[in-house]
Amino acid sequence: MTEDLDLKLYNEYLNGEKEAFELLYNKYKNKLRNFIFNIVNDYEKAEDITQEVFIYVLKNKLREGYSFKYYIYLIARSRAYSYISEEKRRTEISDKYLKSEIERIEKDVSDIVENEENEKELNEAIMALDEKYKNPIYLTQIEEFSYKETAEILGETVENVKIQVHRGKKELKKILMKKGFREMNKSIKILIIVISLGILLTGITYAVRKLVKNENNVKLTPTFTSGISNTDENIVWVGTFNLVWNDLMEKLGGKIEFSEGQSELADELNKQSFKSSDLSDNSYYKNQGPSTLELKEEIEKGIKDKFNETSEILDKVDWDNPNSYTLYAILKKEFSFLKPFQTLEDESFKNSEEKVKYFGLEPGLNYEAEENVEVLFYNSKEDFAVKLKTKEGEEVYLYRTSELEKSFEEEYQKMQSKALEYKGEKHLNYGKDILKIPFINLSSVINYDELCGKIIKGTNIFIDHALQTVDFELNNYGGCVKSEALIEAKRGAGTTERKFVYNDDFILFLKEENGSTPYFALKVDNSDILLSY
Repeated sequence: MTEDLDLKLYNEYLNGEKEAFELLYNKYKNKLRNFIFNIVNDYEKAEDITQEVFIYVLKNKLREGYSFKYYIYLIARSRAYSYISEEKRRTEISDKYLKSEIERIEKDVSDIVENEENEKELNEAIMALDEKYKNPIYLTQIEEFSYKETAEILGETVENVKIQVHRGKKELKKILMKKGFREMNKSIKILIIVISLGILLTGITYAVRKLVKNENNVKLTPTFTSGISNTDENIVWVGTFNLVWNDLMEKLGGKIEFSEGQSELADELNKQSFKSSDLSDNSYYKNQGPSTLELKEEIEKGIKDKFNETSEILDKVDWDNPNSYTLYAILKKEFSFLKPFQTLEDESFKNSEEKVKYFGLEPGLNYEAEENVEVLFYNSKEDFAVKLKTKEGEEVYLYRTSELEKSFEEEYQKMQSKALEYKGEKHLNYGKDILKIPFINLSSVINYDELCGKIIKGTNIFIDHALQTVDFELNNYGGCVKSEALIEAKRGAGTTERKFVYNDDFILFLKEENGSTPYFALKVDNSDILLSY
């Protein structure tokens, strides 16, 4: 999705829109600089090489078949290693160790802290991470390159990249443990630390602080009818998960209820408030079947052929398990405004400490893009809405209100009602009206744990995985949305299956049957005292 929008901006630049390349430059310059810094360990030289990379791209056309992002990272890596004369030799990992380590389950780690002292220690822990792990983690976890792409950029094997990412996470956990983070919050995954690492590498200190306290900058809500609240939290909904849930309902012959009691989320999803019939055929892809590698390959080919996309979530499935059944869906939309909007002066959003980028229309600037805009209503400075028109026929609604109701559905209906009642001017007034819209770039993933591990009533089936991703961009040229959703259902015992496997940190106590206090205690956190063969 991001790659397609980048390519669109790059083509705009080739057609004479210099501002399009400026958007690409501003989007990647800091990330690329810090990627290079992790190789050359010289901040000023990293700045120089970053400029060289963009100058090279300005003078030489993008290589056919390459995404813009992938291409600039390849060039950056080449220039960086040319500077340091020869590439450092990487640690060789045996096949036996690779197999055993990669398949280990990542352990939860506490990384959410409530005060400035702990926040400082978290940042220090991130900076203490071994240099050889930073770029593999950064490229795979933050920039979302595949292991194969990351390996090609870094000049590594895919196996070594996987090891470096895996070991980097483990090292970061150990650093935090040594600093005293022993009271673990089991609901927070190590991925949050990895995200914090990536943001710190790009130099956005405030964003790290925000992530540390709020886990993420966007929350996925599973249905259009789910409640939203008036809090300092971004909330997003996209109907992809509804598609796979609807298919599961059809597969099982009706509403989905759980033997141990119903969930509010399942109740909402059972209403089927969003269906594939609400979308055009060219905007989504679905598939389902027994969890075989053939199905995985079919899905990968399907989304590649239809959207030129790769999946971020298919590897979560237990493929080739005879008791597993997978339902998958992807939604993808891209749209361009009739005319590009002007980029406006940066300013703050709400109570933010940092300024953000805006686009739109202002008196004194080129007003050509006013044909994109239809005013729905303007009742006050805190109650208004516009509709933006696109070349593809997608309609972008922007609704400002200070009174949030219970759901996106109710807010949408309220906006439509106000538009019908409005009798004022439906066009922007040149020289008088101002339109300012912030650039948006969000990415989120959620696991619907509430639906997992429970036997579905009348069957011996339980949901093992239920997850969804969403990526969305909006800028002065247009925007795009991509979302994947997946349900993996299995035949089995659901929550009755438990695995008591002590293959990571644990404590052992010895106590007499009638004693009140143990007489022996042992903490085991490495293999030095364990019997090996």
